[in-house]
Amino acid sequence: MEGKHFIIGTAGHIDHGKTALVKALTGYDTDRLKEEKKRGMTIELGFTSLSLFSGEKIGLIDTPGHEKFIRTMVAGAMGMDLVLLVISAKEGIMPQTVEHLAILRLLNVTKIVVVLTMIDLVEASIVQKRKEEIKEFFKAEKIEIFPVSAYTGEGIQDLSTFLSKKAGEVEGKSIRGSFRMPIDRVFSVAGAGTIVTGTALSGRVFKSNTEAENEIKWVLYPEEREIRIRNIQVHGKDVNCAYAGERIALNLQGVEKEQCYKGELIGEKGALQPSSLFDCRIESIRGTAGDIHHNQRMEILLGTAHIPCKVVFLEGDRIKEGESVLVQLQLEEKTVAVFGERFILRDESRSMTLGGGVVLDPCPKGRHRRGRFPLAYLESMETGGEEALLHSYLKKRKRRFVSISELKRQFSGFSRIQAILGEEASLLFVIVINGEAYALLSEEEELIRKEVEDYLHEFHKKNPYKLGEKPMVLYSRLFSSYNKNTYKALLRSWEEKKCFRFGEDFIALVGYKMVKDEKYTKIANALVNDMQKAKFSFIKLSEHFWLPEEKKLLPDVIASLENKGTLVQLDGEYYTLRKLFESLKNFSLEKMEKEGEITIDALREEFGISRKNAKLFFKATDKMGITKDRGFESARSVP
Repeated sequence: MEGKHFIIGTAGHIDHGKTALVKALTGYDTDRLKEEKKRGMTIELGFTSLSLFSGEKIGLIDTPGHEKFIRTMVAGAMGMDLVLLVISAKEGIMPQTVEHLAILRLLNVTKIVVVLTMIDLVEASIVQKRKEEIKEFFKAEKIEIFPVSAYTGEGIQDLSTFLSKKAGEVEGKSIRGSFRMPIDRVFSVAGAGTIVTGTALSGRVFKSNTEAENEIKWVLYPEEREIRIRNIQVHGKDVNCAYAGERIALNLQGVEKEQCYKGELIGEKGALQPSSLFDCRIESIRGTAGDIHHNQRMEILLGTAHIPCKVVFLEGDRIKEGESVLVQLQLEEKTVAVFGERFILRDESRSMTLGGGVVLDPCPKGRHRRGRFPLAYLESMETGGEEALLHSYLKKRKRRFVSISELKRQFSGFSRIQAILGEEASLLFVIVINGEAYALLSEEEELIRKEVEDYLHEFHKKNPYKLGEKPMVLYSRLFSSYNKNTYKALLRSWEEKKCFRFGEDFIALVGYKMVKDEKYTKIANALVNDMQKAKFSFIKLSEHFWLPEEKKLLPDVIASLENKGTLVQLDGEYYTLRKLFESLKNFSLEKMEKEGEITIDALREEFGISRKNAKLFFKATDKMGITKDRGFESARSVP
């Protein structure tokens, strides 16, 4: 992805010149409906793009200003990153100016630029007066004010220059996490089929590929109807991929226009969980005509959806202007949301915006009752965010690995958690068992690893002649609560990360070297000397005379020499030197390549080896997969 993607939008009172301003900036009239042309007012959202001086294009949304179309205004504002608050120099700040600004603040849209329009219709003194009124209205807030005339073009260039520079300060939306795009428009095009448009809130979207085995499945929420994406357009151009913060048009395959609705959302299959319950914090707007109280019937405006709901207080029984409270919203129909998503609450019977809030738990387990729900759970989510929630959940599992797929289901609707689960994150330590990923808190893995390090440190002190501990002994001592597949996957991960030193059947601290003192050297030299003298007359270890103290150390010395490659085990107590074994092996391989088999007689003739010792050699090569017994006493063939 090059650059970043974000949306600019307009807001403000009706007839204050929002659409005219957009046309002056872009050359495009966003009022496309016949009714809009006839009445001279914006009814639906208008969309176009603004070209910055860098050559980059960004989406621009024009919203209606009439109080009857607040739902539409909110649907557009949900995707905005920077807002042009339009105020007419003729009328100044009006009711919808105040309401739109309150909505933007509830939606956490903080980058606001005031555009004072129609300056060609008033005296310069009036323009100055309006500027003072605006500064007073915003009080201590630092606000940029641009006086312009869409008719004469005065101030438009300055505004365009400012927006091009301001673009660098706009953070934009995250392409991490799963793709989410609320649908704000549905139509059909002859020869193409159903088209839906919207502003992508997170992630990225790709065209469907019939040949891809593991392609992302796209669905329409809340029905979770699977769809295919035939084509993608951004700013009128076909693209293979579109990102969060872009205005996107998707051509859907196999879906009729009547099967899609404004208010639905397109996302990845399994990433969200439809729910009619949301645990939230809501706040009341200052200056409204009333309080919000327990069990009040309202309408939630979320994304591009608007759904009747009941506000169930989890504490107290009402909030006054400017106050906030934890509540559960009980909706009349299901929709989808994510942790941290903002919404607006309206009293449609009075056509008033009373407040708004933020979603904390997008899929609660059930309906709550006031005074009987642990508020600490939601409060911890507020203060710690999604990472804290995931951390708390895994902490309670007490060092048990949890499958990533289970976590994705558990935290559907938590976009940051979904992103963490889909990337290399420092919060998690991940292992793979039979192709599936499992996670543990990284801090828990560090504690477990420290316990193993401490154990091995003591082990090496008590067993200075051993290469390391046997993995299955370590399992019985420290990991008996894990199943063996989990334990083996944990060891594989540690081996890949070089946390410990691993041998054929041991694990040791990195940098550890077993003691090779006089005792070790005496036993090792005795073994090597005996085998050199015996050559192909293999000696059984117990046939050598060993002192009692040497007998105790013998297994450790043997394991060390095997690990070094000095010795090769033939069978049981029978060992030989690697160089002697290699000479027998190389001869056998050459013979098999030429004649298809190697016989005991061939070995006896070449090396003077006894039949018994030849059989010991073949037992070892059979076990190693070098030879394969044909069922006759004297022949081995190529495997």
